[in-house]
Amino acid sequence: MATNYDERDVTFDILEEIGVISTQETGWTKELNLVRWNGGLAKYDIRDWDPSHERMSRGITLKEDEMRRILTLMKRRRTSSRTRKEDPIDDASLEYTEVDGVADEEGEEE
Repeated sequence: MATNYDERDVTFDILEEIGVISTQETGWTKELNLVRWNGGLAKYDIRDWDPSHERMSRGITLKEDEMRRILTLMKRRRTSSRTRKEDPIDDASLEYTEVDGVADEEGEEE
């Protein structure tokens, strides 16, 4: 697929649609995907997409090692937040569930 983005041709191939993070009233979705941009190496990609995946917002791309680092940091944060009395995010309001083989709250994979 190609699109005119900032007056230059940008090509992309969504190799894997990993999951939807959130959905807006407009139908656009914030997604985590594995995307190859301009024929380069595939990277993890977080951005908003229109329903047809023809238009997108600016986003962030992460190499494999960067994504693993984020997952490690989040796991460490969850573990350390259980020992703190005050946490900026109320962990009780979060639901940790297994989705498509992703580890659950205890870090077990099904």
